[in-house]
Amino acid sequence: MIFKLLIVFVLSSIPLPIKTETKIPISQTCDEKKYNQNYKYYEMQEAHDFGRKIQNLLAKKDLKGIYKIVLIDELKNGPRKAYLRSKSFDQIFPKEWVSKITTSKIPCNSLGWRGFQLADGLIWYDLTPSGKWSIQSINGVNQENFEDNNIVGWRTKKGIISPTCLPTFGHFENTKINFYSEKFKIKDKIKFKTSPGKYIGKTIPINYQIEHPTHIKGRNNYVYSLTTNLNDCFKWSLQNGFGKKKSEKYELVAFNNFIYLKNRYEKNKKYDHFKPHYKILKKIDLKTCNKLAKQLTNKCKEAYLISIGYQSGGTIGWLGGYYIFGLIEEKNNEYIVPLKFFNLKNLALNFLEKN
Repeated sequence: MIFKLLIVFVLSSIPLPIKTETKIPISQTCDEKKYNQNYKYYEMQEAHDFGRKIQNLLAKKDLKGIYKIVLIDELKNGPRKAYLRSKSFDQIFPKEWVSKITTSKIPCNSLGWRGFQLADGLIWYDLTPSGKWSIQSINGVNQENFEDNNIVGWRTKKGIISPTCLPTFGHFENTKINFYSEKFKIKDKIKFKTSPGKYIGKTIPINYQIEHPTHIKGRNNYVYSLTTNLNDCFKWSLQNGFGKKKSEKYELVAFNNFIYLKNRYEKNKKYDHFKPHYKILKKIDLKTCNKLAKQLTNKCKEAYLISIGYQSGGTIGWLGGYYIFGLIEEKNNEYIVPLKFFNLKNLALNFLEKN
């Protein structure tokens, strides 16, 4: 009898597990706030309810639901969908981070043109062009590490390549794409922009330049280039293929693995982040490079995945893209050639994973 009582006492003294459920803020009605709606492309209640749906999935640690229900496309910032599927919830989302999201006030109104945020921007979400709600960015969580931090700048025998030497397509305008498409009768402009390496060589001569029509006032100094001669990189400022050669040369500054132009105007700032700057993310093998440069068979000497852009100085923030550039040898000259373009880093990583 005493033995039984002892067992009961011991068992009763052991704390039993208590099921706890993360509580999210109660739902609210957005009707009263409609008079103050910033943009008219969304329904305020839908926006609020979608934010609440995100909170519910995170509170339940429903990782599968996150990438199937509230994450349609690849994120602008944050882990790839493939990476999310390969990890557990706790491996991606820190406990403190989840707490900030699940206790955050859910908005009815957008934060200007940038969409909707939770927890001061840890999550951004908005309507997609197809009319579906989706998370756009997830900031502050654990991500895959793919960058080669041992590579700082594109180094050649003549020195580090300047950011202005890398030929880009611009950000808001499609002038370069339009001119080359018209000149060489390229019908699919999107394919041309995303895979320029397929067209350079036979379709478009590697060193071909297009001058802006001189009848347009103030534009007679514009020359558009798809590629740059490596020798010119160390003689001129090439304006990323958007202008004639300038004798102006910049000193370069390396900071956090980025290559910047030296700031000439503010003594307390070493580099100018309002001008083009780049970072090498990964070296590309020659087999992939030659595959992307189909019309320049086996002429690739070197290739990198590069992030290049600049700070806009406004609320838009950084403007840039992700390119695979190849160093191509042609007729005793070396050219920097854009082979692939991606508007999102995650799309670039998906491509490299498959190739």
